[in-house]
Amino acid sequence: MKILDKAQQIERLYAIPPVYEWELIVNPDHGRIKIAYASFGICIILAVVSFFWFQGNTGLIAAGMLIFLGSCGAPWGRFLIHADKRHYYAINQYGMYSTSEQIIPEIAYTIVRRSAWVGCAICVFAAIFIGPMAFVGAGGAALMSFAMTNFRSVPHKSQCLFDGYAKLDHIDGIVYELCTTNYHYGFDLMIPESKLTSIIEVIKQYNDIFEEEFVDLYKDSKFQAQPIILEIVR
Repeated sequence: MKILDKAQQIERLYAIPPVYEWELIVNPDHGRIKIAYASFGICIILAVVSFFWFQGNTGLIAAGMLIFLGSCGAPWGRFLIHADKRHYYAINQYGMYSTSEQIIPEIAYTIVRRSAWVGCAICVFAAIFIGPMAFVGAGGAALMSFAMTNFRSVPHKSQCLFDGYAKLDHIDGIVYELCTTNYHYGFDLMIPESKLTSIIEVIKQYNDIFEEEFVDLYKDSKFQAQPIILEIVR
């Protein structure tokens, strides 16, 4: 029998139809609204300070750039960076794999990219007519604008191959990690309570040894983003 290398095993994993699959829509951070308001407030405060700290046009441009940063950055963080996510998971006899992607309409990416080019134009104008001092206190606006010009959704894929041993770590509510002999760092999972028993039975079916461990990693963390399941698609 031919021995497959890791790349070939992963290719086989994706080629075989799943025996069990589930899909979730998740809010990745329950505090995302507060973060957006706080970010906008900080930018406004810095804009006021910059306006009075620098003299003339320099202060005006710096304040304007910070207001632009807050006006674009806060919605960008809330509706793009912390947007709802769609998670898909599948299990077959060779392992598990998942795909996660933010749920954002394409029009939102188009608006962000065009707004970023406007921000870039403002930064270039400031550098030409005001000088390098225009970027003092507002360099973040320039960096963010240039970074957002190619902003688009990128699906994230991951996989975990079965090797006879599996341990499911219960992290916090819906958050789990699956560890195998050759995958000690854990394969991240989100499992609704209604599907947990069925998923465990499928994992046991394809591994000789199965263990469970309850690990409270977030016990002492006050600011840990807690995901919330919004919908169980299947």
